[in-house]
Amino acid sequence: MSVVPNTAGAPARPSPSRWEGPALSWPAIFAGALAALGLSIMLVILGSAFGFGAMSPFSGDGLSATTVGAVTILWLIFTQIFASAAGGYLAGRMRTRWAIHSDEVYFRDTVHGFLTWALASAAMFTLAGLVAAAGAAAGTAMTSAALASPETAAAPSTVIADRLYRSPGANPELLAAARLEADRLVVRAIADEDAVTGADRNWLNADVAEWTGLDAADSAARVDAAFAEIDLAREDAREAVDTARAASATLAIATALALLVGAFVASLASVYGGRERDGLEDSLV
Repeated sequence: MSVVPNTAGAPARPSPSRWEGPALSWPAIFAGALAALGLSIMLVILGSAFGFGAMSPFSGDGLSATTVGAVTILWLIFTQIFASAAGGYLAGRMRTRWAIHSDEVYFRDTVHGFLTWALASAAMFTLAGLVAAAGAAAGTAMTSAALASPETAAAPSTVIADRLYRSPGANPELLAAARLEADRLVVRAIADEDAVTGADRNWLNADVAEWTGLDAADSAARVDAAFAEIDLAREDAREAVDTARAASATLAIATALALLVGAFVASLASVYGGRERDGLEDSLV
């Protein structure tokens, strides 16, 4: 004899059918992410075209590096806002409808927008990494070809060594072989001001005097002028490194800020798109 449990007075439970079905509409998320990725690529290419048009390889022409950097950051933020808004809106508008509480619908739409942004950002950075790797390989090949070309602009150390051993009428082949050690000395001096000892400097004075035919005073004056140029070259190199480091840090912070803005915009746009979809369906039904 079976006993029927007494359910009188038990609290009513919500119908489980209201919560059936997936909480995530992945086709809508992938569609929104693909749209955001496509728009991002288009805007990045367009921004690159504007940047190449504004810059100039000649000193004093075109926009300054500071202006180009500021415009790049603003364009990056605009790209994130525009692409994330479009992708998030599509994800919210194309997802399935849930017969659940409005607060849960709001949360799920927010998640849809966030996942759309996350997928698009991951795909964009993956694509950028592949492009950067290909660009690095091409840049290495171009650099090798440029170093082998006689038209390559000489490095500061080479120019300084040229001025040290400048001697009209001298045999260029013998002079090139003689100055190899001096070239290495100048390179070390540019990299580290303490790398050249007093003995090295005395040797350089004697070597320049021997190969150029100058007297000791003129040879010492030429070496002193060379070391003054070395100091300037070292300062320029340090300034270039500091500028590049600061620019890289600024760009990294701006990129993180732009991505944060993009995540917020995508989530908000997805909520808006989802509400429009539900409202349109209600009005049609």
